[in-house]
Amino acid sequence: MASTGNEDGKKYIYEGQLTSDAIKVFGEEFLQDKLKPFLKSDPIPEPNDGDVKIVVGKNFDEIVLDESKDVLLEIYAPWCGHCQALEPTYNKLAKHLRDIDSLVIAKMDGTTNEHPRAKADGFPTLLFFPSGKKSFDPIAVETNRTVLAFYKFIKKHASIPFKLRKPTAKPETRESAEPEIKTKGPAKDLKDEL
Repeated sequence: MASTGNEDGKKYIYEGQLTSDAIKVFGEEFLQDKLKPFLKSDPIPEPNDGDVKIVVGKNFDEIVLDESKDVLLEIYAPWCGHCQALEPTYNKLAKHLRDIDSLVIAKMDGTTNEHPRAKADGFPTLLFFPSGKKSFDPIAVETNRTVLAFYKFIKKHASIPFKLRKPTAKPETRESAEPEIKTKGPAKDLKDEL
């Protein structure tokens, strides 16, 4: 069988005029690996400032492959029951770790987004991309799906060491329940979880 040069499954979209010269140029650029592959992507979310960062095909490199960050990425499907069951735990983990600047907890809808570095064998797929090592394959996260287990995994594999920040004392003149919740702080909540 003849090789097509496309064993990696990359897709390329031809958008030019249907002339023999234009198609010939497209074919030559394909063989010379000069074409940019087409990747599915949702629009980049604005804003993207939640505890769990939203990754799409178009912002994957910017968020996940940022060499200055350790990144935990969940690739999920909206219809997946296991993904839906994981979501509260994943959100809680992200809330506990949100103040750690060197760490990103992220998720990507694997049904509408793709990237060559984010291969999912099923849903959910959890991958860890250590900072400074983005040229290597990510580490598959194979651990119990609890806040504690994820935390221990991240602590073990993170290239940038981190510590949970202790909660700061807040004035007791709060009027709503929300600030009271914040006074517990992520470090205390995670200790309770641990």
